[in-house]
Amino acid sequence: MEPGTEDNVPRRRATDGLDWQLPVSAPPEIATVGESLSPQPSAPSPLPAPGVPVVPTAPPQPPRGSRDRWNTAWLPGIALAGGLIGGAIAGLVVAAVLGSDDSAAPSQAVATSVPGSLTSVEITSAVADAAARARPSVVRVESTKHTPGGGTEHDVGSGVVLDVQGHIATNAHVVVGTDALKVIFSDGSERQALLLGHDYPFTDLAVLQVGPGNLRPIEAADSDALVQGELVLAIGEALSEFQGSTTLGVISGLNRKRYYNGVIQPDFIQTDAAVNQGNSGGALVNVKGQLVGMPTGIIRSTESGASVEGIAFALPSNRLLDIANQIIAAGSSIVRSTPGFEHIDLTPDSLARLPRLVTDEGAVVSSVPSTGPAAEAGIKVGDIVTMLGDQVINRQNPLLNALMRYEPGQVVKVVLNRSGRIIETEVRLAKRQ
Repeated sequence: MEPGTEDNVPRRRATDGLDWQLPVSAPPEIATVGESLSPQPSAPSPLPAPGVPVVPTAPPQPPRGSRDRWNTAWLPGIALAGGLIGGAIAGLVVAAVLGSDDSAAPSQAVATSVPGSLTSVEITSAVADAAARARPSVVRVESTKHTPGGGTEHDVGSGVVLDVQGHIATNAHVVVGTDALKVIFSDGSERQALLLGHDYPFTDLAVLQVGPGNLRPIEAADSDALVQGELVLAIGEALSEFQGSTTLGVISGLNRKRYYNGVIQPDFIQTDAAVNQGNSGGALVNVKGQLVGMPTGIIRSTESGASVEGIAFALPSNRLLDIANQIIAAGSSIVRSTPGFEHIDLTPDSLARLPRLVTDEGAVVSSVPSTGPAAEAGIKVGDIVTMLGDQVINRQNPLLNALMRYEPGQVVKVVLNRSGRIIETEVRLAKRQ
């Protein structure tokens, strides 16, 4: 039975639509690691026959006139003696550390420390401390949605406690469009939650509200101070089943630009910490247990279907907290503008599914309500928007990215390509619902 199908109840994936694809690229060369070499034991010297006296052999003399003060033939003996003395001292140290512990058999080998082991212990301790510090601030978010025909769908994601007033940040795709929300804390306690507001699709972020009391807000760090190679931990509801799952990785890249939900996000954090369905909305923390990002998307395969491993993306904490604070201050979703029509960005993927068009750059209008700003401006289904204001609409600047610069109520110029004919009109932007 798959996780999430208990009692024959369908369950939606927490990361629906997040399995991105990458263009095919040549794989990097793999460095070959040679076999380690171990010193081989030398053959033992033959024992003398019984009754034969042992005559000590005089060490060879250096050539006449040699200026060497040391007889090199004695060096192996000196090295052996030094090794025996060092081994004896090490044995005394181990014996002193072990004290009177008799649990080990006399024939058991005792592991000795090696250079760098102290560093390894310190890193392991720091990772464990970071996980213990951040874990109480990461929650499980369960949602329910009613479907046509009287059925229900359940979804599971993660969230992060922001303050003692009960505000919890999560990914918008986990909670938008749902009918009921529940939050489960690390101690097993549960609380009903309300969707306070979101910024979907411009930013995949939402803020929930639960009752105050006995909350552990997460401490945040400056995500602008992150460096490539820095250790990070991802904490969340992996596969919607493993509560509080913690994985370790590094910052693989910073300020990654990704086309996501119709918007180019300019500052994603790339990490190789394992992120799976259910991790959406959880925490990406540094080795101090401080929030540096929110796991939001993953890449599973290239466009050709080749498997991809270890590429996940997180919304940086600085932008996350900025948007969340705006939602909390307003008590509602971020106010964004709309031209009053639905559209499809022209990308290689969408162009492959659409009938042949007169241009492969821009955004094609897919629906226009009978009333609204687009209908009033004469915009029709099939028109291709090539400019909004003074901004060219293309793959580097999708329509939603261009809209983010304008407020509802502003009048903007819209340039359309209608079957090869260029049309210019004006639209009074409305408030996005």
